[in-house]
Amino acid sequence: MKQGVLTHGRVCLLLSKGHSCYRPRRTGERKHKSVRGCIVDANLSVLNLNIVKKGEKDIPGLTDTTVPHPLGPKRASRIRKLTSLRASTSKPESSQK
Repeated sequence: MKQGVLTHGRVCLLLSKGHSCYRPRRTGERKHKSVRGCIVDANLSVLNLNIVKKGEKDIPGLTDTTVPHPLGPKRASRIRKLTSLRASTSKPESSQK
């Protein structure tokens, strides 16, 4: 889906450097590519979205449930804080004097 193409189907555009959906291999190279318009239609099978702001109502199955974070902390101080363990203050004495 290319932003700015106001259609729901596919169109053939002449793309150059700076356009999305195309990376030229040489300087000044342009190419005709078929891209889909930005209008959402029933023909789409998958649409990836990000929720930017929470509204007044919940979306059933999406914003009404909270999922816990699957991974724990890696840093030792954060593991201690999470499990309420105390840091060991006793340091082993060195055998060399």
